[in-house]
Amino acid sequence: MASAARNWSGLVTLCLGQEREKRQVSSQRASLTKSNVGAPLGAPPKVSIRYLPTYRMDPKNPLNKERLEIAIKTIMNRIYNDEYLFHPKQSHHMAAQVSEEIKNSIKLLNFDRYRFVVLVTVGELLMQGLCSMVNFLWDADKDGYVSYAIKTPKYFAVCTIFYVYYD
Repeated sequence: MASAARNWSGLVTLCLGQEREKRQVSSQRASLTKSNVGAPLGAPPKVSIRYLPTYRMDPKNPLNKERLEIAIKTIMNRIYNDEYLFHPKQSHHMAAQVSEEIKNSIKLLNFDRYRFVVLVTVGELLMQGLCSMVNFLWDADKDGYVSYAIKTPKYFAVCTIFYVYYD
């Protein structure tokens, strides 16, 4: 190594040889990560499916706001009824469960090409005010929201579903 580095051409050859070795090792590593590690030997590589555009502008199953409102009302009235007692720690977990249940029931309605955000807010009424604002950039024709609120003397519960068209 020292003899090759003494003259300039030997140094260049030494450096180029090390670069080639690095490229071969990195390409071998990349091929190991991309290949079917764990697949049986001789199995064909997994091919990713590419879909062609459909050029459809409207969904097959369009969103129906009335069905969304019915889904929210049935679940919210079932959970937040007269027997419900507000507790800060339990209400946090209950709101997460309710939002998950509402999201799952909406997914069962099979609205085509829509994405949903479900927001459930629960709070105790102690003579305080609540102001909430949401800002979005969306298509006014296809995107929107549905909201439902329950207010009792002891607590309030608000569920808002934002739906966004995704083509």
